[in-house]
Amino acid sequence: MFTIALFFIANALFCLAYIVRDMAWLRAITIVAALSTLPYFYFQASPLYGAMSWQIAFIVINTVNLTVLLLQRRPIKLTEEEKWLHQTTFSLLKPRRMRRLLQQAEPHEIQSGEALIEQGKELRALIILLSGSASVKVNGIKRATLLPGDFAGEMSFITGRLTSADVIADQPVRYLIWPSSVLERLYQRDPEMKSAIQSIIGFDMASKLAR
Repeated sequence: MFTIALFFIANALFCLAYIVRDMAWLRAITIVAALSTLPYFYFQASPLYGAMSWQIAFIVINTVNLTVLLLQRRPIKLTEEEKWLHQTTFSLLKPRRMRRLLQQAEPHEIQSGEALIEQGKELRALIILLSGSASVKVNGIKRATLLPGDFAGEMSFITGRLTSADVIADQPVRYLIWPSSVLERLYQRDPEMKSAIQSIIGFDMASKLAR
């Protein structure tokens, strides 16, 4: 009777596992459910070793995947600059995902008076300022100032059109650049990243208009 009760509990747990939305909980409940079936299969008149083998295989697979999930969810210690970027620009991304994005970026630095972006050029990259400031000039007329945490050339990046303005450093500027090809590879591995980046760029554009 005890083994039969365990078997019914196992099936109830399997049903529960498919109801929960969190993948870690789904795998944890599935592991417990599979473990609960083992006594039932073993204490039959003739032990069902085949069924037990499959359940053990499911337990191992789910245990490995659960371990990976939990490792990915571990809190990470951000640097001061990463904390600042998360607060100012990338708040829609979880810290670990933001770090994954930052690791794909190329750091650059230009001096005062140098061009970050030239008007009428193709820009196949996303750029964000880390320090310094830059002037946005259309046909030589200043239209805006970019500050640390601002994206540069984001409209051309989104639309694929030629850049509509020069971006000239007012002082030494440090910035990060993500070539489009790098971001596309990242999006393939993490499809949710694309919509998050698009939302972040949208917020950035709105904040510039509100200045």
